[in-house]
Amino acid sequence: MKKFFKTLLVILLLVGNINIVFAEDDYATNSQYYEDLCTGGNELTDEQKAACEGYRAYLAQQTSSMQEQLAQIEAQREEIAANIQEYAQKIRDYDAQIETLNGQIASLNNEILVVQAQIDEKQAEIDAKQAEIDSLKGKIEDRMVASQSSMRLNKYIDLLMGAQNLQDLLRRANGIKTISEYDQNTMDEIKLLIEELNAIQAQLESDKAELEVMKQDVVAKQQQVVYLREEARIVREEYLKQEAALEEQGNKIATDISTINETMKAISAELGNVVSSNGWTRPVNCGIYEGTWHYSSGGVHLGADFSTAMGTPIYAVGNGVVLKSSDGCPAGYLGNTCGGSGSTGGGNQVYLLTSINGSLYAVKYLHMLAGTPIAQGTIVSAGDKIGEVGTSGNSSGPHCHIEVFYLGTGSIQDYATNWNGDLSFGAGWSSAALNRLCENGAGAPCRIRPESLWG
Repeated sequence: MKKFFKTLLVILLLVGNINIVFAEDDYATNSQYYEDLCTGGNELTDEQKAACEGYRAYLAQQTSSMQEQLAQIEAQREEIAANIQEYAQKIRDYDAQIETLNGQIASLNNEILVVQAQIDEKQAEIDAKQAEIDSLKGKIEDRMVASQSSMRLNKYIDLLMGAQNLQDLLRRANGIKTISEYDQNTMDEIKLLIEELNAIQAQLESDKAELEVMKQDVVAKQQQVVYLREEARIVREEYLKQEAALEEQGNKIATDISTINETMKAISAELGNVVSSNGWTRPVNCGIYEGTWHYSSGGVHLGADFSTAMGTPIYAVGNGVVLKSSDGCPAGYLGNTCGGSGSTGGGNQVYLLTSINGSLYAVKYLHMLAGTPIAQGTIVSAGDKIGEVGTSGNSSGPHCHIEVFYLGTGSIQDYATNWNGDLSFGAGWSSAALNRLCENGAGAPCRIRPESLWG
């Protein structure tokens, strides 16, 4: 093909002064040839000079087209980001209200336990006093029954008339007085116990009324939590839709692709020496709390979230090169769009191009701690530290979001020096990305479920 075009160029030059126009597909297909030709510093023939002029015009056109596309993406990103901020604020408000209500419910439940314990204690006291009253009443009743069973008229007269002599009469009269005094003391004691019992019962009824009000308050707050959670769920679903749209728009092209390509070409020889790893290295020594391909609460989620403490090391999963690195985002929050020139909302991030078991992969790490992502162009070995876990960008807590792309059987050297800046590596974004899942039979480029590698 190259020989054909060069021959054609010579013929046209011989025919006359003709403006040469090369086809864009030739420049695109044979870009490496024109790069070598036009930047090699060798003396060029007239036709080669003409070819280089055409190639430079082609590059200028491509750059202009890319800048226009980036401008359009940025405009859409701002529009979507504005909506995301609104939705994120609503979610934060709902979460704050729910947290406050749950705190109030917990406090009320603790108060209910205290009041219930007081009620139980008072009830036990009431039962004890009632038993004491019943016992005293029983003694009096038993004495009265015993007396009445042997007396025909009045119990006291009956008792006196049964005396055998004066001494016996005096003894019986004194006994009647003692019995009367004993009964009166017992009745006074019973009266006092009843008064105490009534006071305790009145307090018990008051405590029960207070307890019922508190229980009704708990039920009302629980119902309010259910309502808020449902509203938050609806808003969160819409937020996730918008977030996916924002990610789709904000991740199509790396704005610094020219710098990346220059970096990769400068280390091209070293990239050719990278040896394929035998197997996968775990990226973070912790478990996965949110998996792919959807959030547990709904919405597309194209990676796995490894949740662990801030500052936990993040490792290269295989031998390769840091294709792109983005840093400078502080601690984030839900709805934060910081991502440098990388994934919008991804915070501080690293894109690793790696070869494992003879195949080529790209691995995307997001939400790193500021100042920890290693530099673009760094050649790494499996297990090398490439950053630390953070909570930058669109993040509600420390974690590392990881996505994996299968790129076929190409070489790191070829892919890195010719990468077009697509941060989805040709596997798509948002819902469209679900059509390019390796597990569903899609060929390279396709997305791999991280759980299948590090479950």
